[in-house]
Order: sequence, then C-alpha cells, then structure tokens
Amino acid sequence: MVDVAEVIRLVEQTAVALPPRRVRLAAAAGRELAAAVVADVDSPPWHRAMMDGFAVCGTDFATPSAPGGGIVEVIELEVVADLAAGDAAGVAVRPGACVRIMTGAAVPPGADAVVPIERAVDDTAGVRAGGRVRLAEPRFRPGQHIGWQGSSFRAGDTVLTGGTRLGPAQLGLAAEAGASHVQTLAPPRVAIIATGSELVPAEAVPACGQTRNSNGPMLSAAVEEAAAEPIPLGIAADRPEPLRAAIAQGLAADILLLSGGVSAGDYDLVPGSLAAAGVQRIFHKVRLKPGKPIWFGVFRRLQASPTLVFGLPGNPVSTLVCFELFVRPAVAIAAGLPRDRWHRPRLTAVLEAAAKGNADRPVYRPCTIAGSDQALTAAPLAWGGSADLLGLSRANGLLLLPAGCGQLESGSEVEVIPLG
Repeated sequence: MVDVAEVIRLVEQTAVALPPRRVRLAAAAGRELAAAVVADVDSPPWHRAMMDGFAVCGTDFATPSAPGGGIVEVIELEVVADLAAGDAAGVAVRPGACVRIMTGAAVPPGADAVVPIERAVDDTAGVRAGGRVRLAEPRFRPGQHIGWQGSSFRAGDTVLTGGTRLGPAQLGLAAEAGASHVQTLAPPRVAIIATGSELVPAEAVPACGQTRNSNGPMLSAAVEEAAAEPIPLGIAADRPEPLRAAIAQGLAADILLLSGGVSAGDYDLVPGSLAAAGVQRIFHKVRLKPGKPIWFGVFRRLQASPTLVFGLPGNPVSTLVCFELFVRPAVAIAAGLPRDRWHRPRLTAVLEAAAKGNADRPVYRPCTIAGSDQALTAAPLAWGGSADLLGLSRANGLLLLPAGCGQLESGSEVEVIPLG
C-alpha cells in the first residue's frame, strides 16, 4: 500500500494541464480566455446615429458672425429621405436639407450632426421624406449625437486579452469584434461509470439484492462542484464485455472515474479490464480509511493529452473521500489552475467530542465544522462506516485522525478539510 502523501504526489506528477480548446462563443460563458480576441472590423463600423432625429449639415446651424459656433433659433430644412437602422444611405445631405434618421442607422454622406426629434417645432416632428421640418436646437454642437466610425475600437485592436474571464459583457464584446469562436481554458471532461451488476438507476425500485446507483449522481455533482464537465456513462455490469465497452467510451474523456470493482473479489474486474484497454497502472491501494482499494493509472495516446483513470471504491463515503483527496487536484491541474487551488484548504480545529483513529491507517471521518477560521471546532458525526451516505450527507467537512493516534479526547487539536 502507498501512503496518502505519496499518492497525492503521484497524481500531481502524472496530471498535466490541458491545451486550450476552440469553443463556440455561446458555450464560453464563465471560461477564461487562452488567447486574445482581436477585432476584425471598426466599432462602430460606420458613422452611426445615436438618437432618433434628423441628420443635418452643421453649417445650417452656424451664423455668419460665429462660423461653426453661433446658433440660429429655428431652421427649416427639406427632408430628403427616411433611414431606419439597417438601411443603407442612398442619398447625400446638402445644406438646406436633412434626413429623418433612427437610432443605429448609418449617417448619410454630407451630414455631420443629428438633431433630436424632440427639437422639431410647429408640429413638424412627424414630417417624412418630401416634407419640411422646422428645428430649434439651442445648444447645437458640430458632431453631436453621432457615434463616429472606429470611436470604440478599430479593426486589428485587441479588445480582450488572454486570461480574461468571459462574463456577459465580455461575451457581447467578443461577438461585436467578430469572434464566433474563442480559445479558452476549457473545463476537463470527466467520464463517470458506476460498476456493479447489482446496481439499478435511481428511479427504479430495487429488488432483493439490488442497489440504487448513488455514486453516479454523487460523482457528477462533485465534478461540477470542481468546475469540470461530468459525462455520466451509466452502469456497467460486472462482466468483461460491458465493462470493456464502457471503459473504451470513457477513455475518450480527459479523466475517467469508475466506482466499484477495484477490490480483490471474484467480480472486481476493473483493474484487469483497464490493463486490457492499455491503461498503465500508477498505483493500487492506499494506506487510508475509507478508500483503501483505490486504483490510479494513465492512458497515453500519440498527439493527444493523456486520460487519467481513477478506479474508486464502491462504497459511497470511500468514493467521495478519494475524490476529494486525489481526483479534485487532478481536475484542477488539468484545468490549468495555479497550485494554490489544487486542493481544499486544511485547517486546524478543536475536537468537540472524542474520536478514535485506526492503528495503521489515517482515517478521514465525516464531521461538522463550526466557528471562524481563527477558532474552529470539529464535531465527529455518528457514522456507520464507508457505506453510510446518510451520515456523510450531514457533514460539512472531513476530520483527519492520523494513523496510530489512538483515541483523541475532546479538546484535542485536529486537522480538518472543509467540504463545499
């Protein structure tokens, strides 16, 4: 058997960060960019009206005594066209004329300002092409209410740098810049197989000798909590053919988790099936309670990232303890996270009640942790062993009882791992 610390070292040594993936923009929400997004067009891509109104020549609003700055009170202009957003400007604006224009429409040639529709007087606000509008703009400024081409960014500009997390605003900006796909640090894909001929789906009523598949949904939730993508592959019976077929499917993922079938019984076929599939064993069995039978290996392929394979014990508490200690860091490494995010924190707490360890293996026992980080307490939960999922469901942490510690009394300092 291998010690826990050595197992963690072996997992960390074997796992590698996955290369970035090119994903559809719609599927990239919440992910981190691995490469910059560079705009392929100007924004705005043309001079754009920023208000509903009339596109005009600024010279019509300047007095001879103050070119470009003086204001006349009322200007009457011929409306030569109507432009809505999406229309192409088919007419140029000359002095003495204007175009009725909607927000977002392209400003026609010759126009250099927009006068809001609210500035129309004498009931001329509704005038369209062929009519005449009277405008009073007391604070006219050349260029007003126009979004000038390229004023936000230019084609070739980097609008999002690598390392940016893609929230709603960033996704919108990437779309505006022309990115239909982006390179991201994609979450690892984790295939999950529950093994055992006795297993039935959660919706089935188990007959005598059958057990509902609780490990599958539990592992899927744990994978999602670790910010990875679970791929549930259902139940594989304890027979070589269905097990090998499920393994072959699961090896296409970045990480493959199997629960059950890794001990030394007649129907514990997982280690042999993995070997037959070409998976290289790294270790089998760890000095740990619960979780001793865990199996770990790697499936290597040419020109592709390796698939990490964990054969987890079948009892649910063992499964989750092994996930937290060994699978979680593998997921974090594959996701490219920094070392300080590979493991859950380990904290010091004070025991609220006596707890007994094991003579030759460290015990990770479900517990409840309370208090602040400066003054934590840990209460061991009533626990029926590695199959007691009810006891585990009431825990918010794991209490570490070192090998050979005997019975630790209330008030003893212990190490705990918060869950969730």
